[in-house]
Amino acid sequence: MFRLLMQGGIVMYPLALCSLLSVAILVERLWHFWRADRDPQELVAHARTALPRTGNPHPQWPEAPAPGVRAIAAVLRHRELPRAEVEERVRTVLSAEGLRLSAHLSIVGTIGNISPFIGLFGTVLGIIRAFRDIGQVGAAGPAVVAAGISEALVATAAGLAVAITSVIIYNVFVTWQSRLLRRAELAAAEVISLAVRET
Repeated sequence: MFRLLMQGGIVMYPLALCSLLSVAILVERLWHFWRADRDPQELVAHARTALPRTGNPHPQWPEAPAPGVRAIAAVLRHRELPRAEVEERVRTVLSAEGLRLSAHLSIVGTIGNISPFIGLFGTVLGIIRAFRDIGQVGAAGPAVVAAGISEALVATAAGLAVAITSVIIYNVFVTWQSRLLRRAELAAAEVISLAVRET
């Protein structure tokens, strides 16, 4: 398999680097997203018990790297403010959480966009090599052009494989991020309603 990949020529080095970057970001983002994925109903239930019963405006709330936790924490910390201001603070928190969750995803998206072109560049180099071999030998038999065509096809396949994998990784995390932020927004809105009724 390694020998086959090396037939793709020099473009296999940037494609290998792109592939390693995608895998590294995949592992790193999986860890962060897994920690950020909290059940919103569990958070709302916890917030119900955290709402102050004795006049304490700042009930205890656990710190966790999850949008829902931090959005509800903002509600509980600022529940004495007008509803519009609390909602604005929640939007600010969720915007910051969105930036945190999307860290490095633009790299994966860029890899998904440029990998086919890197593979296409390898294809062009392989075709150039095939025609160069024809010019040197003076005849166009299958054995003469085989190396160049092989380089072109391997480079194309490698570029498409890296691109498809990166696009899948990017889309999965973007969808996951949207779901996390939307669930956090709904949970925070429910806690805002509870807090407003108790003031």
